[in-house]
Amino acid sequence: MNENTLTILGFIFVVVGIVLILIGGFGCGDLSEDNEILIALLKADAKASEVSVDAQQAEMYYNLAGLAYENMNYKSVESNCLIAREYYFKESNGYKEIKSELKSLETDEKIIEIYIEMMDYLSEIADNMFEACEYFESAARYYDKYYNTNVPYDDMSYKMGNGELERMNEKIKVRDNAVGEYNNLRADYKFELNKRFIE
Repeated sequence: MNENTLTILGFIFVVVGIVLILIGGFGCGDLSEDNEILIALLKADAKASEVSVDAQQAEMYYNLAGLAYENMNYKSVESNCLIAREYYFKESNGYKEIKSELKSLETDEKIIEIYIEMMDYLSEIADNMFEACEYFESAARYYDKYYNTNVPYDDMSYKMGNGELERMNEKIKVRDNAVGEYNNLRADYKFELNKRFIE
């Protein structure tokens, strides 16, 4: 199971948990501060689920670019990376919007602060993949020149392509670190959700 699928499943589990808590909470009558926080989190989760559609699309086109690369179809690498970058851009902006809406609550609730930090990491993940795709596109252009045009064997385009792939891999490493930080925060978030609203 890939990272984005885990992210989506994580959101779904949290949404279901919040809905169940809300159903129990509304039976008590008054709209408490706890319920206001829960509603804000539920809205954020709903929006994050929408953004995850862009994440899935971005990943699909990135994977298609990888398959094209394996088949030495460098034009297809470029076109798929271009589309992937559009979705990564939308994904990042979507998480930034959720963060902005939660910050507008002007609360120091720990669970909200954790959620905001989660949005920061998800945005960072998408931004790094956007940049990785830029380097992938550039590498594909160099390789296309080297393999598919009339250039000498020692043409620099091959070496330049390798350099772009190295930069792409550096961005992917940064992205992987951010995924680890996000997963840690998600565990903290679930702990806070349970402590605050269930125990």
